[in-house]
Amino acid sequence: MKKKPPLKKGQQNKPLVNQASGKERMPVPQSKRNVNLPFYLLFGFVLVLYGNSIFNKYALDDRLLITENAFTKKGFSGIKDILTTDSFVGFFGKQKNLVAGGRYRPLSHITFAIEYGILKDFNAGIGHLINILLYALACLLVYKVLTMVFPPGKTPFYLTFAFIATVLFIAHPLHVEDVANVKGRDEIMGILGSFGTFYFILKYIQQSRPINLLWAVLVFFLGLMSKEDVVTFIAVIPLTLYYFTKAKPKEILISTGCLLGVTIFFIAIRASVLGFLLNSNIDFELLNNPFLGASAAQKFATILLTWGKYLLLLIFPHPLTHDYYPKQIPIINFNDVRAIIPLLIYSSMIIYALWRFKKKEIITYSILFFGLTFSISSNLIFPIGTFMNDRFMFTPLLGFCMVLAYLATVKFKVWFGEEKLRTAIFIFIGIILLGYSVKTISRNPTWHDDYTLFTTDVKVSTNSAKCNVSAGGQTMELAEKELDPAKKKEMLNTALNFLKRGVAIHPKYGVGWFLLGKVMIDLENYSKAREYNDSALVINPGDKKALNNWIYSTQMSVKNKDYNEAILSYTQLSQLQPTNTDYIIDIADVYENKNQIDSAISVLNRLLTKNPNNVAALNKIGEIYGKHLNDINRSIEFLLKAYSISPSDASLLQNIGVAYGILKKFDKSIEFFKKALAVSPDNSSMYMNLASTYKGMGDDKKAAEYSARAADLQKQNK
Repeated sequence: MKKKPPLKKGQQNKPLVNQASGKERMPVPQSKRNVNLPFYLLFGFVLVLYGNSIFNKYALDDRLLITENAFTKKGFSGIKDILTTDSFVGFFGKQKNLVAGGRYRPLSHITFAIEYGILKDFNAGIGHLINILLYALACLLVYKVLTMVFPPGKTPFYLTFAFIATVLFIAHPLHVEDVANVKGRDEIMGILGSFGTFYFILKYIQQSRPINLLWAVLVFFLGLMSKEDVVTFIAVIPLTLYYFTKAKPKEILISTGCLLGVTIFFIAIRASVLGFLLNSNIDFELLNNPFLGASAAQKFATILLTWGKYLLLLIFPHPLTHDYYPKQIPIINFNDVRAIIPLLIYSSMIIYALWRFKKKEIITYSILFFGLTFSISSNLIFPIGTFMNDRFMFTPLLGFCMVLAYLATVKFKVWFGEEKLRTAIFIFIGIILLGYSVKTISRNPTWHDDYTLFTTDVKVSTNSAKCNVSAGGQTMELAEKELDPAKKKEMLNTALNFLKRGVAIHPKYGVGWFLLGKVMIDLENYSKAREYNDSALVINPGDKKALNNWIYSTQMSVKNKDYNEAILSYTQLSQLQPTNTDYIIDIADVYENKNQIDSAISVLNRLLTKNPNNVAALNKIGEIYGKHLNDINRSIEFLLKAYSISPSDASLLQNIGVAYGILKKFDKSIEFFKKALAVSPDNSSMYMNLASTYKGMGDDKKAAEYSARAADLQKQNK
């Protein structure tokens, strides 16, 4: 093996750790085997914890960026679109201002497009495997940086601050959302960028080699392109350098200045792509703007409530859920103890960190690390579109893990002494790791697919409109594939209960009302389907799916001879869309089916009074006069008037042909049937009408010819 060239003067490895306080010791040379062993163990630990997530499918937001994203489906050719648009444009087809900051995280999105480009299809197993490997790499990088900042000295690696903090970080169940969900790759790549930058800055401080600073700049840019909250390391890195290294102020300023320059460059790119820096014209839907309608005081009090919940989940991560949407988190006021206690805790932490700042203690550093990395996702700086999520703790929880590691490696020495230190650490960390690991491994399968995720988490997020509606929608989809009628009905009723709860929580949830209408169609309760689809259209007037379902349920009411329901339904549809006169014709059809001919004619006459040239109404009323009242002359009068307006309407031409046939004006009848046939050449009933007409004329040969043609078309259409 070739030896590396010696460093030039001024590039020697300088002591990295600040020894002035005597708190840390310089690293002692170790064998290569000992140096690498912790990396192997940590890597294996990640595989043990997350290996079962490989069997998961795509879930939750994976459809936004992967399975239903047009740019991802382009593969390599979609990379340009990904780089030049909001992250969700490929899904929605246009930019939607759902949150204040927009979404521009192209790097992880590009990896999805590359996967698709190589595999020529989606493969959830590969996506999960890549996430696991990237997570393992990120955790190894965290460990490496921590060993550079907190050297192990002669202490066995498994008892060191860096190893304990990292192993706790790896095991913590709050990471499941990002590792076990393919879309969570943005968080993983973000921390790779953060700690990759951290590593090269430390190398720069240690060696004074500009190349390390260049690498730091590049990696930091890639991190920002993965997740915006990487920007917090502009503060975290100089804080760390000040606290724990012998870096000169000039070196700290240079490295921080470079990162600041990269950030400005990234922000300029981001603003150019999105068209704004921070968009104030955000979506006014409760599910995208959970503080909608809350006062400033209520908003801050509720934010404090979520901060308190984060602390509880850091300490005891159970139960877990992916969903904290309204109204799983209630809007509260400052007279609520759930806001007061977190305010006191966080205020105390901040005061303590500032008071002890100059002491450069690990405990104050951990508090500041947590606060800085959490700031972007805290809802305090700007709204992030939801109350809280496990994934927002991805990097900040390292601060919590460092506190636990500090207790084990520093405080335990004081409390238990050197003799009992190892036993105390093993018991304390062992119990925590066992609990975390069991929870992580058992939580992974929850992300197997949407059905499993929603129906599991709805037991925790009982007051979330979104989770209830999602659980209902997934249960309904599964029920539609069920062949056993009894099981299918049971599943549909389960879906119905979820959906009803969802819209009760959020009455303006249009998707919930639409799905309720769909379930009612499956349960053959068409009057309820009408009510629910009506509600969906009141909220979203342009919802074509809800309108089509309403029309279908009305048609099924007619088929089931529930004529009163059908008339009511068509009447409401005509009121909803007053310019659509087809619904009035449909009402006349229903009256005709009820054999209430006078009512049918009355409805049509009212329509013709408003618009005498309505072809469909003239055709229908002409048909009724001929078919039910045997007034062929009046029938032909209406039909010919319609014909003068619309000479290419096949149904109208056929009705005229029938009317002339009844009058035994066969030449006229054949003339109009052939015109109808020219418009609709594959209509078998046209050929049957011609066959009947020729038979009436005594031309059996022609009658047989057209009859045979009608039979052929009927066979083709089967």
